[in-house]
Amino acid sequence: MDNKVHLITEQDIHAYIDGELSGERKAAVEVFLAERDLPLERAARYLRNNFDLKAVRDEVYRDEKLKSEIDRLLARRKPRRHLIGASA
Repeated sequence: MDNKVHLITEQDIHAYIDGELSGERKAAVEVFLAERDLPLERAARYLRNNFDLKAVRDEVYRDEKLKSEIDRLLARRKPRRHLIGASA
């Protein structure tokens, strides 16, 4: 295997879980998971949660009125400042 950095995408992990990868790409995903101490079962749960959240977002955003209200509220949101030792 060469020394190039290979970006591992969500699709790579899906393909790995589905047994659709072989060779270098499969090995790269295995290294990616091992370097993060991320067991395949947990990676699969993360992917499933991510997929479910995207599906809910897509369903909500089909309602244009609701989408514009969410966008308006997000635009008004103030950035949070995280200060060490600061009390709430």
